[in-house]
Amino acid sequence: MSHKFSKRRVESYSPDFRLETANPQMGFNGAGVYDFYGRTDNGDISLQGLCQGGIYHFYNDRTIEIVAGAKNNRGSVDVCITGMKGSVVISAMENGDVRVSGKDIVFDAKNNIKFKCGENFTVDAGNKVDIKSKEAYLEAPHSYGPDCIATEFNANSMLSRVYSGLAAEGIARAAVVGAGGPGLVGVEGVVSTAVKALS
Repeated sequence: MSHKFSKRRVESYSPDFRLETANPQMGFNGAGVYDFYGRTDNGDISLQGLCQGGIYHFYNDRTIEIVAGAKNNRGSVDVCITGMKGSVVISAMENGDVRVSGKDIVFDAKNNIKFKCGENFTVDAGNKVDIKSKEAYLEAPHSYGPDCIATEFNANSMLSRVYSGLAAEGIARAAVVGAGGPGLVGVEGVVSTAVKALS
């Protein structure tokens, strides 16, 4: 046995639970300082410990459950996760969702907040949506419906300016956006509808 392995100690409390210290075998974060090892009758393994590189790890083949605050006062902090100098990363690797629920949810960032998704972004508010900013930009090649969002280009088009401030302004803007921009296609029908709206 080498000098490194001579420091290793293994205390087995049962065939399915043991404590191991000073394991010299190198992992991705160095040799082991200590590890608690447990195994169920079905062969599911739980391992937690510390490596020489400083990482404390907690691996489990099944669900990890953290429950706290049963005796705390209402409104207190029950679970606190803090990254002192780096990032906090939460990932669902396969098909699972990342769900956050509570009475109120607050995102508070010193700099930027960015949402990025591969498909649809949906906001379903039961009352109202307030957006406060010095500037706001929206890039949407297509917008539909009578209350669709018109781009600056469409809003400044000839057809929109003609009916600006009149009852037909909304109709004209919707028609311009629906046609993809100003043009002669459909202008006759739009003008007819707009004139009727003025009466």
